[in-house]
Amino acid sequence: MTFLAEPRGFVPAAFDVYVKTLHWLAWRPKYVVLHNSAEPNLAQWAHFGAGPVNGLQRVKNLNAYYKGIGWHSGPHLFVAPDFVWLACDLRADGVHASCYNHESIGVEMVGDYSSEPFDSGDGAKVRANTVAALASLHRALGLSPETIRFHKECVADHHDCPGKNVSKADMIARVAEAMEAAHA
Repeated sequence: MTFLAEPRGFVPAAFDVYVKTLHWLAWRPKYVVLHNSAEPNLAQWAHFGAGPVNGLQRVKNLNAYYKGIGWHSGPHLFVAPDFVWLACDLRADGVHASCYNHESIGVEMVGDYSSEPFDSGDGAKVRANTVAALASLHRALGLSPETIRFHKECVADHHDCPGKNVSKADMIARVAEAMEAAHA
């Protein structure tokens, strides 16, 4: 099992520090796959309040759900408006997209970006935290942002994920810009 017994929430700068401590020895991802959670959507996530205690319980609940359906792991990260949540070991494969599980890190962005905005309000906060987390992962793994995949590219899963309001070209450009800014 690669579920964390105690998921961890990070602000983006602390997540960057954490990722720099990791070493991928037994398994090394080739790319990152982006998802949106759909459920919980942004309103459902916010309903219970922001902060580390509420977010921690929600991520524990999500991990319990995945365990309950028999998965050995789940998505690696859940990105919320306030924290980047580490749900599963980044150094082991997860379960998040049938075409990509054994080759990628799965990143769930909290929200339903088929209907919720990704460029304003809490959606924009999720986008900013996701970009920061992806920049950290891509730097640590030596990956190009061009390798980012969307779940909907796995046609076997029949998902329009991460939703029509998320542009792949925009996300790649934002991650590349964040990586350049950190390098400078």
